[in-house]
Amino acid sequence: MLLCTWLSNCPIAVTHFLHNSANVPFLTGQIAENLGEEEQLVQGLCALLLGISIYFNDNSLESYMKEKLKQLIEKRIGKENFIEKLGFISKHELYSRASQKPQPNFPSPEYMIFDHEFTKLVKELEGVITKAIYKSSEEDKKEEEVKKTLEQHDSIVTHYKNMIREQDLQLEELKQQISTLKCQNEQLQTAVTQQVSQIQQHKDQYNLLKVQLGKDNQHQGSYSDGTQVNGIQPEEIGRLREEIEELKSNQELLQSQLAEKDSLIENLKTSQASPGTNEQSSATASARDSEQIAELKQELATLKSQLNSQSVEITKLQTEKQELLQKTETFAKSAAAPGESGAGRAAKATDGDSRLLALLQDTNDLKNEIKALSEERTAIKEQLDASNSTIAILQNEKNKLEMDITDSKKEQDDLLVLLADQDQKIFSLKNKLKELGHPVRSKCFQK
Repeated sequence: MLLCTWLSNCPIAVTHFLHNSANVPFLTGQIAENLGEEEQLVQGLCALLLGISIYFNDNSLESYMKEKLKQLIEKRIGKENFIEKLGFISKHELYSRASQKPQPNFPSPEYMIFDHEFTKLVKELEGVITKAIYKSSEEDKKEEEVKKTLEQHDSIVTHYKNMIREQDLQLEELKQQISTLKCQNEQLQTAVTQQVSQIQQHKDQYNLLKVQLGKDNQHQGSYSDGTQVNGIQPEEIGRLREEIEELKSNQELLQSQLAEKDSLIENLKTSQASPGTNEQSSATASARDSEQIAELKQELATLKSQLNSQSVEITKLQTEKQELLQKTETFAKSAAAPGESGAGRAAKATDGDSRLLALLQDTNDLKNEIKALSEERTAIKEQLDASNSTIAILQNEKNKLEMDITDSKKEQDDLLVLLADQDQKIFSLKNKLKELGHPVRSKCFQK
C-alpha cells in the first residue's frame, strides 16, 4: 500500500521502481500463482502496483516500456485474470468498511488494514488501469501525444503569464516616467509663458522707441523730400506734353488717311454709277463691288467713332495736364511763401508730400491711359492697313472687270458690223433673184 501511494501520479518514482530488475518478476509471480482466499488481497495489491507502474510509465526504460509490460502480463498472467485479481481489493470486507467511514473506527488492530484515503485512490486507479491494460499501442501513442500537447500548452501558458507579468512591470515603470515627464512639461510651460511675457514687454518698449525716433526724423526729412519730388515733377510733365503732341499728330494722320479713303470710295461709287452692259458677268461684278463697298463704309464708320473717342480722351488728358500744372504752381507758391514758423512749414511739407504723391498717382494713371491709347492706335492702324489691302484688291478686280467690259463692247461692235454686212448681202441677193424672175419668200429671209 505504501508503494502504491508513493508511485501514483509520479513517473519518476515509477522509473526508479522499475530500475530494480527483480521487482517486476516478483509481482508477476505473485499474481500468476493460484493461492487461497487469505492471500487474494496480497495478489490484488500486487496487481494494483503493477498496473500503477504501467499507467504512470513514461517509457524512459527500454526494457520496461508500457507495451512490453502489457505483453508480459498477457503471456504470464492473462488480461482477464489480471483484472479479476485487481478486483479482489474492492471485494474485500475490510475495504468496504474503510470506504464507508472516513474516520477510522476499528474494534481491534487486526481490522486496521485500509484507510479511507487509500480506498479513494483504489477507486480512481482501478478503472484507469483496466482501460490501460485493454488499450492498444496506437491509443497509447495518442494519449501520449495529448499529454505532450497539454504539457506544451501549460508551458506556453506559463510563458505568456511570465510575459504578462513583465509587461505589467514595464507599464508601471512607463507610468512613473510619464508622471515625471508631465511634471517637467508643466514646469517648462510655466517658464515659456514667463519668457513670452518678457519678450512681449521688450517688443512694446522697442516699438515705443521706434515711434519716437520716427517722429524726430520726420520733421527733419520732410522738407528735403518735398524738394526732391518737386525736382522730378517738371520732367514728367514734359514727357506728358510730348506724348500728347504725338497723339495729336497721329490723330491728324489718321484723319488724312480717312479723307483719302472717303475720296476713293466716292470714286468707286461714281465709277459704279456709269451704265453697264446687259450681260450677267458685269451685273454680278457690280453686286460684289457694292457689297464690298458697304463693308468698307462700315469699317470706316467704326474707325471714325474710334478716332472721335480718342480725340475726347486727348482733350481729357489736356485738361488733366492743365490741372496738374496749376497744382504744381500753387504748391511752389505755398512752399516759397516767407514768414512762416517751423511747425507750419513742417505741416505744409507733409501736405505737399501728400499732394505730390497724389500727383504721382495721377501721372501714373495718365501714363497707363496713354499706353492704352497707343495700343488702340496700333489696332486702328492695323485695321486701316487691312482696309487698304481690301481696297487695293477691289481696285484690281474693278480694273479687270472694266477690261472685260471693254473687250465685250469691242466684240459686240464687231458682231454688229458683221450683221450689217450680212444684211446688205442678203438684200442684194434678193434683188438679183427678183431680176431673174425667181419668186422670193419674205419669211425665209426674215431674222
